[in-house]
Amino acid sequence: MNEVKEYYNEHVLEEDLRLELNVFELPVTFKYIDRYIQAGDRVLDIACGTGKYAEMLLERGCLLGLNDLSENSMSLTLDRIGHHPGILHTDVSDAIYSGIWEKEPWDAILILGPLYHMADRSERVALLRKARQSVRPGGTIFLAFMSRTAALLYGIRNNPAGITRTWGALQFWYTGTDDEFIEDTKWFVNAYFSFPEEITPLVTEAGLKQLHLAGIEGIFGENMDLFHGMAPELRKYWMDFVISQAEEEHMIQVSKHLLSVCQRPA
Repeated sequence: MNEVKEYYNEHVLEEDLRLELNVFELPVTFKYIDRYIQAGDRVLDIACGTGKYAEMLLERGCLLGLNDLSENSMSLTLDRIGHHPGILHTDVSDAIYSGIWEKEPWDAILILGPLYHMADRSERVALLRKARQSVRPGGTIFLAFMSRTAALLYGIRNNPAGITRTWGALQFWYTGTDDEFIEDTKWFVNAYFSFPEEITPLVTEAGLKQLHLAGIEGIFGENMDLFHGMAPELRKYWMDFVISQAEEEHMIQVSKHLLSVCQRPA
């Protein structure tokens, strides 16, 4: 986690711009957030990043707990929304060891980053069990994963020579982790990339019921430049298409980010 912390402290400004480049993430994710989270709900945002989700949740009248590993990310978040009365608690620490879990009986929990920095499956299960214990019965948990298929396409574009290396593309494809393919581009650290079929068994083992599995970017997964190059009047049609087809299995396969919406059984 020290490498992850260092990475996000160093790339905080790039991370803040990320959601402007990935125009699908917020609309698709909030399609589900708006269905399950109401004004007045207590929402814990684990690994809140630079506060984009937090800002939108506060606009919806939610009460928030905010956690992040990166001091620089939390600083930027608090510069943006730090004096808002809807912020109940803040915490800078490794997610799984944070004391913020027990601060409230949370109605919903967002974990939209840590799971793809946990290469060991047992760590992912432990984090999800922690969330299950901390959300109220019937509460909702939102989980983000990164797609192995989309990451392979990213690697082909950015580091095709990775196929020649012992710990390169083949090792990545078989294990979801690597040192000489995706991470050699310097834009990922300590990363784990999932196949969609891994996700339901993972959340089930943690005692959660999966309500939805969605692809965030759909067909634009590793082709965001196609969307940004379109005429503005066409973008709305394609945005609507991606949102409407988010749970279609073929779109899930090519998406860069995967969203699992789960519930703690009542």
